[in-house]
Amino acid sequence: MNSIESSVGDWPGVEVDSHDRGGGREFTLEGREIGHIHRGKLVDIPFTKRIRTVLIEENRAEKHHVMPDSGWVSYRIQSNEDIEGALWLFRVAYLYHVVTMRKREEYSLEDGVDIDAALIELDMSDTLEDVFNEMRTA
Repeated sequence: MNSIESSVGDWPGVEVDSHDRGGGREFTLEGREIGHIHRGKLVDIPFTKRIRTVLIEENRAEKHHVMPDSGWVSYRIQSNEDIEGALWLFRVAYLYHVVTMRKREEYSLEDGVDIDAALIELDMSDTLEDVFNEMRTA
């Protein structure tokens, strides 16, 4: 969990705090939760239902363990290899929140986040990248 906490916690604007529901750590951006980890083993991340559906279809995440019909996804960390998958999902969530906050003109990072470069770096599927591009232009 330390590598996830230190990685996500280093992203511009992200705050790390204890997670009240079920223990663990919560990650927020300007007061908006981008996800949390339960005791280092289970990651929960909120998305739109459309993004959630793509992530599940691509086997990047599973339906939320408590609210399977919501936009939330869960990701289980069973080995060190799973940490990269969790970080990838957190990065997608972070970019999702940056995009939506910028559209509402509520947020602008002083040092900026290059969304185009970040999307390329994440090597998203065409389907998921299309969803992001539609969000940015809608």
